[in-house]
Amino acid sequence: MSGGPHSLALALLAQRWARERGGDLLALVVDHGLRAESADEARHVAELLAGQGIPARILALGLAPGVRVQERARAARLAALTEAAVLDGRPWLLLGHHRADQAETLLFRALRGSGPDGLAAMAEARDGGGVLILRPLLRASPAELEAVVAAAGLAPVRDPSNRDHRFARIRLRDALDDPGGTAPGIAALAAAAGAFAARRARAEATVVERLALAAELRPEGFAWIDPAALGRDGTAAAAISWLAARIGGA
Repeated sequence: MSGGPHSLALALLAQRWARERGGDLLALVVDHGLRAESADEARHVAELLAGQGIPARILALGLAPGVRVQERARAARLAALTEAAVLDGRPWLLLGHHRADQAETLLFRALRGSGPDGLAAMAEARDGGGVLILRPLLRASPAELEAVVAAAGLAPVRDPSNRDHRFARIRLRDALDDPGGTAPGIAALAAAAGAFAARRARAEATVVERLALAAELRPEGFAWIDPAALGRDGTAAAAISWLAARIGGA
């Protein structure tokens, strides 16, 4: 988490959810190291969380500035969060993306020519390799999350890079022109992403059904396939692709 309003809201809501079920929460505060004040901000966020009874661990990435910094930061952040969760024995990794993020992701991918799978945008749950990555706030608006933080009396950290128009995502965000994420356009885009996600889920279920009939993963590291049961249609091609990725270690 960054200490911004959305990740702080996620921590507060997750803590409430976990405590009601006898569980606990570990907040992972990421310091990318791209700004001189980032280390102090990370410590401040950890202190804010401690004041709410939420233990926190700071992950210092030490990234170098330069080209593709947002993409590199995103990849390094997810890798560090996943590793920390695995090492602490935490099977779930929660991320604070919300409805406006989902709309922005759909537009960003559409402009880059993504197909139907890409236009499904961010999944609410996916395998992260060692953890299950969950995005429980995808249907919440930024304004709702800001209200959660305000009700707790917390002042979130505001990252100036979120206003930097050198980045395509920031230009898209401002083009949507809806800081609260409550406008009908945001909801419509998020709903479109949900429709593409449902389409993807149906396609994946069809592949699973075909594999159950036509293939068997052997413990020696290969797959046995019945060509007749597999067929020669698009589902068969997707099934072969899935098998190749798993057997190849990808």
